[in-house]
Amino acid sequence: MKQFHFKLQPLLDKERMNENECAGRLKNIQNAFLNEKNKSENLWKRMMICQGELKSKKGRSVTQGELITYENYFLKLNCEIKASRLRVQKMVHEMKVIQDELWKIVKKRKALEKLRDRWEEEHKNVLEFLSNKEMDDIAMTKFANNLVMKKWLR
Repeated sequence: MKQFHFKLQPLLDKERMNENECAGRLKNIQNAFLNEKNKSENLWKRMMICQGELKSKKGRSVTQGELITYENYFLKLNCEIKASRLRVQKMVHEMKVIQDELWKIVKKRKALEKLRDRWEEEHKNVLEFLSNKEMDDIAMTKFANNLVMKKWLR
């Protein structure tokens, strides 16, 4: 019997490779996103801690030099937090783009797999039909031979 051959198998294989590659890119960007988000949160916590320390020092005397140092430090932290948040927003946008791309690839791959399954089922039905036809032909030939033999024997 003839084995099933899916003519679009190279395209299906290519879509599977594209899906794996795209999923890998998505995983990388998600990891980078989580790292950047943690970094941003840590900067924010550090700023809150330092502001708390400054408030507690206000009860005591704080020199002008310390205030300038704190102010410069807060400005630096603020800039880093804003830059980190911008990177997080950019990564969110990249993730959405990659997710959309992955969704399209998965949709195309699933359509090809359904087509493959349908063609394979049709192939099996044709083989079954041919097999049944062959069996019917054999049975009809035997029946005809038996009739001829019975006529000769009479």
